[in-house]
Amino acid sequence: MNATYAQLQQNLLRTLWLGFFQVFLVFMPIAVPFFQSKGLSMTDVFTLQAFFGLVVLITEVPSGYLADLVGRRTTLVIGAAIAGVGHSLLLVADGFWGLVLFELSLGIAHSLISGADIAILYDTELAMGRGEQAQRQIVGRLYGFRTVSESIAALLCSLLLLHSMDLVIWVQAAAGWIPLALALLLVEPPGERLSSDDHLGNMAGICRDLLTRSRLLRLIVLALCIWSLTTFYAVWLLQKIWENHGIELVHFGYLWAGLTVIAALAGRYAHLAEDRLGTTGLLLFIGISPAVGYLGLELFGMVGGYIASATFMISRGFGLVVLRDALNQRIPSEYRATANSLTSFGFRGAFMLTGPLVGYYLDLWGMTATLYLLAAATLVIFVTLVLPLLLAVRGLPTNGEAERAAAAARSASEEACAPGG
Repeated sequence: MNATYAQLQQNLLRTLWLGFFQVFLVFMPIAVPFFQSKGLSMTDVFTLQAFFGLVVLITEVPSGYLADLVGRRTTLVIGAAIAGVGHSLLLVADGFWGLVLFELSLGIAHSLISGADIAILYDTELAMGRGEQAQRQIVGRLYGFRTVSESIAALLCSLLLLHSMDLVIWVQAAAGWIPLALALLLVEPPGERLSSDDHLGNMAGICRDLLTRSRLLRLIVLALCIWSLTTFYAVWLLQKIWENHGIELVHFGYLWAGLTVIAALAGRYAHLAEDRLGTTGLLLFIGISPAVGYLGLELFGMVGGYIASATFMISRGFGLVVLRDALNQRIPSEYRATANSLTSFGFRGAFMLTGPLVGYYLDLWGMTATLYLLAAATLVIFVTLVLPLLLAVRGLPTNGEAERAAAAARSASEEACAPGG
């Protein structure tokens, strides 16, 4: 039975709220102190996150492919159920291996939801016959919901800490089941699905299309995989920096909330920034600003460092929204979830390889040396990846003309590039 227009409208809102509660991580502002309270060192913390990345690495692409094969709703329901179990494990997890089970559950859940949520939003917009401008805002809206969620969760964390850290964990466990209730209310939008006749052929065709159709598409995919690291490490360093400055744990939620509000605004107005700065100007900003942030954390003290840390949030909000929208505007619906999962696969794989090294370097050489190292690594990524992407973009038409040209090229080559073709 085909979904009605009213059901599709509800799909959009329910998927956005699912994204909201998926990242409603009340314990996030105190994650590092919480892990340390369970006996973990900073090396263990980064190793744990690398393990999460390994789980995502293994399950990300199969789960995205599953969403393209059997449907987005089914995949979201399974993922949300596993997420609920994972958050409940926080109540009993103790020591490194207990937290490994928590990260295992969340890694599988993240993989199932990641890609399927964006795919169901794009497919719903297409089924409703919405225009290009509405589709262009999808990623920004989802990113905005998620980052506002992080802000509210961070504020709630600080309020709950007035009672105890245990209360934070209990609230986290309860909130972890809300995405399942929302996923059960979704309807499957109409759209193309992959054939189940040749799975290896399908996957080979998708990878070939993403990496060989055009140099621009290939660079967009690589940027989502590698550039994203430049801001991600800051997430796991900021709490340690605040701790080193002697800030009380109860204030971590307020500090994190302020940063996530900045990220939400950056994501919400990412395309406006692109229109004002131009795509090349925006790429210059997201390529260089994380290096400025790492240097600012070291050079400007607590207050100046906190202001400098906003560069990570602005850069991340601008970059992830614009790059992911650029990807989704250039790929067909039948493998949209798989393509989004592949970029997450690449990002998590890169973090899995480098995360423990950063944690080890931090424990061995200290925060100052680590911040300088990450600033230098950011500039290397800018020169080797973001700058070539910028140069590839400069020769293209802008805004709607570029998208129409890409759509025309996709249509012309669809038969030749089809998965399994």
